[in-house]
Amino acid sequence: MTEKNSKKPAVNIVQIILTIFLVGAAFAIGSMWTELKLLKSGKGTAVNQPTQEAASPQPEEGPLSDEQWQEVLADPVYSEGDEKAQVTLVEFTDYQCPFCKRHFDQTEDQLQSEYIKTGKVRWVIRDLPLSFHQNAHLAAEAARCAGDQNKYKAMHDQLFETQTAWGESATAKTVFSGYAKTLGLNGAAFDQCLTGGKYKDAVDADLALATKIGANGTPTFYVNGQPLVGAQPLAAFKALIDAALQ
Repeated sequence: MTEKNSKKPAVNIVQIILTIFLVGAAFAIGSMWTELKLLKSGKGTAVNQPTQEAASPQPEEGPLSDEQWQEVLADPVYSEGDEKAQVTLVEFTDYQCPFCKRHFDQTEDQLQSEYIKTGKVRWVIRDLPLSFHQNAHLAAEAARCAGDQNKYKAMHDQLFETQTAWGESATAKTVFSGYAKTLGLNGAAFDQCLTGGKYKDAVDADLALATKIGANGTPTFYVNGQPLVGAQPLAAFKALIDAALQ
C-alpha cells in the first residue's frame, strides 16, 4: 500500500504538467490564428504593420516652427470647418496611396462627426502625390479642377472610393472625365482644366512645401503643428486634438 501511494503524486504531477503544456499550446495557437484573421481582414494591427508610404526613409518628424505652420496654413487646396476653430488639422495626402485610402475609409468620417462638423477642428488638405504613384499627380489636379465647380470634396471622395479602378490605369484622364460627368460637373470645362494642366504647378508647389517641412510620406498630418504620421486610428488623433483643445 505504501509503495502504491508513493507513486500517485508523481503520476499526478506529470498529468498536471502535461495539461498545462497542452492548454498553453492551445492558447498560443488560438492567439496566432486570431491575429492572422484580424490582419487579413484589415481590422487588426501589428507592431510592424506599415501605415504610410514614403518616398525615402526619413527620421521621426518633430513639431513645425511657427513660420512653417503659417506657411502650411496659407492657401490650401481645401479647408472645412470653423476657420476660427482652436485646432487645425492639416492633411498631406496622395489619392493613389493605399494608406491614405485606409484613413479615408476608417477614420475620416469619425473625425468629421466628432470634431470638424462640431466646430472644434478646422480641416485643411494639401497634396503630396508620391513619384512612384503614376496617376497620383493627375488625380490631385482632377480634384482641384472639380473644385473650380465647387465639387472638390465630391471628387476627393470619388477618387478614394474608386482608387483601385484608376490607380494603375493607362487612361486615368478619361476615367476622371467620366467621374466629372457623374458628379454633375460641366464636362467640357473640367476636361479643359485637366488637359491644360491648370493646377500642375499648384500641386508641385504643395510637393515642394511638403519637402521643405520634412513631410516625405503619406498620409502625414499636423495638429496645430504637431506631426502625426500614417493611417492612425481615431484614438491617436483624439490624443493630440483633445490635448490642444484644453
